[in-house]
Amino acid sequence: MYKVYFSILGICAGLLVPFQAIINSKLSSELGHPLIAAFISFTGGFLVFLLLMLFGPVKFPPIAQLATVNPLLLSGGLLGSCFVFAAIIAVPKIGSTAWISLIIAGQLLMSLVLDHYGVLGLPIKAINIYRSLGVLMLFSGTYLIIKF
Repeated sequence: MYKVYFSILGICAGLLVPFQAIINSKLSSELGHPLIAAFISFTGGFLVFLLLMLFGPVKFPPIAQLATVNPLLLSGGLLGSCFVFAAIIAVPKIGSTAWISLIIAGQLLMSLVLDHYGVLGLPIKAINIYRSLGVLMLFSGTYLIIKF
């Protein structure tokens, strides 16, 4: 049952990504620069999570605990900002469908490698012919989307 729940959650989250890219791209054109749009996007997200941390059931951990965390684990926001900034620049040029197909292809390729090596404690799932064929089919679909 939990697989169904997380499958639905993943699909719902995926439905939001094209909207985020389009909204941020339009904001960039309205305000004149992708950095401004990215800043506003992340400020909005920051404020939502700040309010949740201040008034919600989960409290921010002590600074001493944060100091013990592997610095690589604190880079999620940096990676997210690169993703959002790239979307703001690319979507007006190549369109939402091409952008989403390219990021899914990139995500799948990197995920395949990360799973294969069990990076950061992931369960190891070796690259095999079936997984490789799945990635190849996705790349073929991405090619068709971009070409036509």
